[in-house]
Amino acid sequence: MITIRRSQTRRHIRSGAQDTWLTFDPENQADPYRNGFRALESLNEETPNPEMHLSPHSSEAIDIVTYVREGTLIHQEVNGALGRIQAGEFQRTSAGLTIRHRVINASLLDPAHVFQSSITPDGIEFTPGTEKKRFPAADRQGVLRLVASPDGGKGSLRIHQDLRMFSSILLVGHHLVHELTPGRAAWFHVIKGRVLLRDHLLGTGDAAVLEDEPVVAFTAEIPSEILLFDLA
Repeated sequence: MITIRRSQTRRHIRSGAQDTWLTFDPENQADPYRNGFRALESLNEETPNPEMHLSPHSSEAIDIVTYVREGTLIHQEVNGALGRIQAGEFQRTSAGLTIRHRVINASLLDPAHVFQSSITPDGIEFTPGTEKKRFPAADRQGVLRLVASPDGGKGSLRIHQDLRMFSSILLVGHHLVHELTPGRAAWFHVIKGRVLLRDHLLGTGDAAVLEDEPVVAFTAEIPSEILLFDLA
């Protein structure tokens, strides 16, 4: 079964000139996905203006994967030190019960473009910390590049959940297929562009939920970029 989620169904929050789009909106009682999808608790698209903070996260134990598509962020490490996340980099922050994850746009002039996903851990205790990896556009072009996984395979970030996160940059006509083992599902999100998923045309900000499907197969109709979450 494939369920389409259009961009306009996301909750749009504007604070000043900063925009945030919430894929999952806990306040929308009519939405069956208001609290997330399986272990994927949130997927936010944010454009923080110069020196503006991203939306703060709660202090519960969680894995946060931050993808900086454009710009540079300054984030506070779990030990209080400051670090940077630049365009093309992904960072995993494992936040414990007493840790609050804070991120700010480092630029004095330009907005940033950021995607943050929150993943519920599998219940195993872990030590709060961060891990950062750069995945250049060339390494993600025309392939599904694994960027986060439970075992850190293929140089990916290590997360504390049976979830695999992929990033792909597509040229016109690129066709990719990702197999789903029985019992697993997928969340497919179009960051930019226009993609044909089966017989569904998805544009910028659109998403698709795939359950009881053997594969995720899609083709780029224009230059595009996507995120794919493979979940238990």
